[in-house]
Amino acid sequence: MCRSTRLAVPLTHSRVPLAEQVRAAVAAGADLIELRVDMVGDSAAVARLLSQPQQVPFILTVRAAHEGGDWTGSEAERIALLEKLARFQPAYVDLEYATWQRSGDFRARIQPRCPAECGPGAEAALPKSQLILSYHNLRETPADLAALFDRLCSSPADVIKIVVTARDATDAWRVLAQLRRLASERAVIALAMGEAGVLARVLARKYGAFLTFAALDEQAASAPGQPTLAELRELYHWKRIGPQTQVFGVVGWPVTHSLSPCVHNAAFVADDLEALYLPMPVAPGYDDFAAFMDLLSENPWTDVRGLSVTIPHKEHALRWLDQRGFAVSELARQCGAVNTLSRTSNGAWRGDNTDARGALAVLQQCAELAGRALESCEVDVLGAGGVARAVVAVLVGFGCRVCIYNRSAERAQAVAQELRCEWQAWKKRAACSGHILVNCTSVGMRPDVDSSPMPAAALRAEQIVFDTIYTPAETRLLKDARRRGCHTVRGDALFMGQAVAQYEHWHGRPAPTAAMRAVL
Repeated sequence: MCRSTRLAVPLTHSRVPLAEQVRAAVAAGADLIELRVDMVGDSAAVARLLSQPQQVPFILTVRAAHEGGDWTGSEAERIALLEKLARFQPAYVDLEYATWQRSGDFRARIQPRCPAECGPGAEAALPKSQLILSYHNLRETPADLAALFDRLCSSPADVIKIVVTARDATDAWRVLAQLRRLASERAVIALAMGEAGVLARVLARKYGAFLTFAALDEQAASAPGQPTLAELRELYHWKRIGPQTQVFGVVGWPVTHSLSPCVHNAAFVADDLEALYLPMPVAPGYDDFAAFMDLLSENPWTDVRGLSVTIPHKEHALRWLDQRGFAVSELARQCGAVNTLSRTSNGAWRGDNTDARGALAVLQQCAELAGRALESCEVDVLGAGGVARAVVAVLVGFGCRVCIYNRSAERAQAVAQELRCEWQAWKKRAACSGHILVNCTSVGMRPDVDSSPMPAAALRAEQIVFDTIYTPAETRLLKDARRRGCHTVRGDALFMGQAVAQYEHWHGRPAPTAAMRAVL
């Protein structure tokens, strides 16, 4: 079932000849081509294209503006154009479910007609377009999602299509639940728009969707969050996805900056594992995180076996594990944060902290640059979140003098008391005097690349400056530090160390580090 899931490429460019777009889509591996007449604009060119023999089937779409299309004419003109073009008998015609309810016998109006002399039964032998009835919600994922799918299933559609807007990954999994429920009985397209909807678009193949959409390039996307063909092929390894594919991902808010999908998916290919790693943005509150994790726990069909946890959910993960009675490693407990979640064979979860393992190797490198043993270093840490807690826990364990600076003094004080180190007000950070400065805040992370958590004038040539941010690789802080004569250490060193440790936690085997480093 899963292997038949098609890749449909929407043609949306108004300034590129349609025939050229078709050739590019076919060469890139399209199984279907959607003609978005509302976006292309040139209906005469569409008619010429439909009148010619084609290498792949076409979907004809003239999308209404209220369902996400670019049509600017009247509704009567839109339906008349759709009916006119549909008489060329494309393989599929996409019509909004609400429009179908108002349109009467739409299917009869688009079917070909034989002259009277053809004789009885001749029309039945003519090719007929299949009807896709679609629903698009540009605002939300409705609470009554199952009822919505059932309403469309009761229609005479050959294919039903429901596309909603996902607030976060929980909504995307709700869409996939309906796809899984119905795909063995009906031809179903079930997708979610937006950054949070990417996992539903990619996992469409695992759960047997009729198709998923992929754009020719980033400028050609027909909906928010639509991946490109290159992303599906090269990042998510589309053809490797099957019903038995195990699912892993990164949970945070936001997660678009994360390189984890690139690194872990490359590792799965190198190790020939039937597994897939996806971004899973979860809204920032604890209740949002708990709802997401509860959904995964209560639905083993999701096949989620492991999760990387990033800002702002590392402490939420620890709290959730404790509240649900799941295991937490001693190191994660010491750090007060969980960045790695693993699901055991009996469905239980375990929390670990691989940031600490990655941080130790990098901090030892920093100490060498300072010409000192790590235990004799004085270290200033900016931030008091999950990464900061892991860094501080490692340093305190070595006997280092550590001082935390955080924008919330209350939080800095609480973390310092718990981990037995010093703290100072954020405004005093320019006077810090340690051998090593570690940035554990998100200041300077893409897209805020022009910001730095430290005034450039406060950086001292004898300092070692380590920025845990890895997107971009060269942050404003590191650039300023080099100009001031400091030794600098990039965040991808920490990222790589914790990613390797996560891989080994999840799979019980050495990580293919060469493949991971190459893609990073």
